[in-house]
Amino acid sequence: MEIYKQIRLMRLQGMSQRQIAASLQISRNTVRKYWDGDSVPWERKDYSRSASVLTEDVVAFILHCLEEDTHSPRKQHHTAKRIYDRLVDEMGFTGGETTVRRLVSQLREKAHLI
Repeated sequence: MEIYKQIRLMRLQGMSQRQIAASLQISRNTVRKYWDGDSVPWERKDYSRSASVLTEDVVAFILHCLEEDTHSPRKQHHTAKRIYDRLVDEMGFTGGETTVRRLVSQLREKAHLI
């Protein structure tokens, strides 16, 4: 918040964006962002977007894989990587492996709580 005030003050003193960035040793992008006061550091945008690649079909497939694991020996359970590979091969999944890993982890936690 202090940087915001300094940028606004230096602007009123007639300094350029480049001069302000150099004197404060910050990015010119940050200076530009606070230059007109349109963006302020104390206001944050809400980020509440759900992953669009995790459709009901994908979640159902993952649940089916985890259900299969209940009927097989522990050593033969699906890993998150294996589930991801099957999703790509069998369903043409275009999402990332990390997304699948996160969902598998969450679903396994829920299964242990029940």
